[in-house]
Amino acid sequence: MKKLVCLTLLFAILAGGVLFAAGGAEKAAQRTIVVVPQQLGNVVFLPAKEGMEQAGKDLGVKVDWVAPVKAEAQLQVEVVEGLIQRGVDGIAISCNHPDALKDVLKAAIDAGIVVSTFDADSPESGRAFYAGTENYQAGVTCGEEMLRLYEGHPKKEITVAILEGIPGAFDIESRKAGFLDTIKGSNLKVVYTGACDDDVDKSVVIVEDYTRSNPDLDAWFMAGGWPYIVQPGAMPEMIKWKLADPDNHKVVTMDVFPSSKDFFDMGLIDVAVGQNFYQMGYLSVENINNILDGKPIEGGMVKEGFPGLFIDTGGQLVTPENYMAEFE
Repeated sequence: MKKLVCLTLLFAILAGGVLFAAGGAEKAAQRTIVVVPQQLGNVVFLPAKEGMEQAGKDLGVKVDWVAPVKAEAQLQVEVVEGLIQRGVDGIAISCNHPDALKDVLKAAIDAGIVVSTFDADSPESGRAFYAGTENYQAGVTCGEEMLRLYEGHPKKEITVAILEGIPGAFDIESRKAGFLDTIKGSNLKVVYTGACDDDVDKSVVIVEDYTRSNPDLDAWFMAGGWPYIVQPGAMPEMIKWKLADPDNHKVVTMDVFPSSKDFFDMGLIDVAVGQNFYQMGYLSVENINNILDGKPIEGGMVKEGFPGLFIDTGGQLVTPENYMAEFE
């Protein structure tokens, strides 16, 4: 009888464990984690979508990709409001503007939704973590590379034009700040800043128009790689300007895409600082799921002056000397 009781208890414990595991898997499968890029149709974010989808498969979690048709903060606010009404479990968002999104993200958190940011942060929103590039440091790196390209140059003043995305977006402002702080006191002078609002076509028009009107411009700093999503033939003025004096006309850009290879092949990019959007998507879903499971955030770092945890998704420095290896 005693042996029978022990076996019965053992079976009950094992059965309970199986049911618990099954219940945990079922609970995970019922979760919905939504990733919200700045806008639909922006191919910059497609690797993040791939990372999100792979994380969903690996973790057995339902994932969704929801975004406004235009990169406008108010439209993103409306998207998040809709997600609160849906009662989703987690939201990872690349914010079009940090201040415009912080209140609705706080509302999502108050509703019991785990909120994180990627790519473009909203530090005062109360989000659990940020996964992405250290954007200020990326701007510093761009500034250092620009200084290196003009080291020892005899010209008294090197003129630089900046292409930015959405004015006020945390990622863009951080990159610009890092770049400007780094070149401060040098002979590099910013003479123009044009905002493309994360619109690829608009970015091409801005670069083409300014380059055509200012053929004596020395350098471009692209705070995002929007113009390099198209083919080089879409920018004849840029080609003409760059190849007219490749030793003195320089281009430093954020982002590396498969299409960037054609620009490197033609000698149209001097330095590109790449970002890992796939990891932004994957790690955002993975760590929101960890929080929902009561597990610690993986890879989260505490940074001085940075609210919440920072997950560095890494990147790469691509130049004419090493770009072939990058695209193999």
